[in-house]
Amino acid sequence: MLKKILFIIFIILYINCSSGVQSFLESNIISKEISTLESESDSSSSTIQHFQISQSWSQEPGGYIRKVFYKYPENVDRIHPVAIVLHGKGGRANEFINEFSYLTNHILIAPQGYEFSWNIGKEPSKAPDLDFIYKIINHLDKLENIDKGQISIIGSSNGAAFINQLLIELKTKGFKTAVCLFSQLNTLQYRDESFWSRTDGSSQEYDVKMTPPTDRKILSFAGTEDLVCPYYGGIGVLDYNFLNTEDVAFIWANAMGYRGNQIKAPSSEYENIYRFSYLEGQVVHYKLEGAGHGFDPFFEIPKNIIKNFIEN
Repeated sequence: MLKKILFIIFIILYINCSSGVQSFLESNIISKEISTLESESDSSSSTIQHFQISQSWSQEPGGYIRKVFYKYPENVDRIHPVAIVLHGKGGRANEFINEFSYLTNHILIAPQGYEFSWNIGKEPSKAPDLDFIYKIINHLDKLENIDKGQISIIGSSNGAAFINQLLIELKTKGFKTAVCLFSQLNTLQYRDESFWSRTDGSSQEYDVKMTPPTDRKILSFAGTEDLVCPYYGGIGVLDYNFLNTEDVAFIWANAMGYRGNQIKAPSSEYENIYRFSYLEGQVVHYKLEGAGHGFDPFFEIPKNIIKNFIEN
């Protein structure tokens, strides 16, 4: 009974951080870019600015303006790699961007999800989010001192679930590194030993088999006490059926070319933090023993791991 009560509490709290992903075929999308000179102040030494993308889809047939926030590092006189950061459900991009200020070598890009979420199927948003990311990457040509050939995408919860779909579908060669925080593949995205996409991005039916690109680095974190996206797999938030996170790391390693056995005995680099590493560190998963749907009680260590992973 206590476990059921705790699960209900987590679901209520998860309104601000649920799991979800968008996949939408490009041929079904209408979108265009709109430049803006507006900016928003920030308490840090850098200023958060934004540009806008206009899209049309079933929920917004007349067109809808979506904001994309960005912030340069202090040294703006040199070329910098890009880190696109994707908030969780209920998140606000202009606030979420500041959580990654420790990435001092990157230009940070923070898109705002429609209805404060990313479309995986069961969320209220049916927005064409895959196309949104394509358009954002194309817009980077308009910004200064950006290395479009070195793009990392980092997402938390609902944003991480969206990254799983981007790993499956996003063909942009500059997308080199993915960091998934607290959301693994679910059975819509991966089943019968195959990755899946949707013909209709407004539906929940994943009906198109996909072969992901094979040249990405992938880093993931998950807590063993996560009741929202269960670490060992099973039904979680919004009745998504999640896979075991350790199996997911092995699945991604196989997709990237690994042909060995699945790791059963991970290395212990820090207290209660265990590392599963494949392909000489190309695919890495960290098991956070005792953590829930977030880094608590771990804080600084994951930041250093993420920074080192995407900068090396």
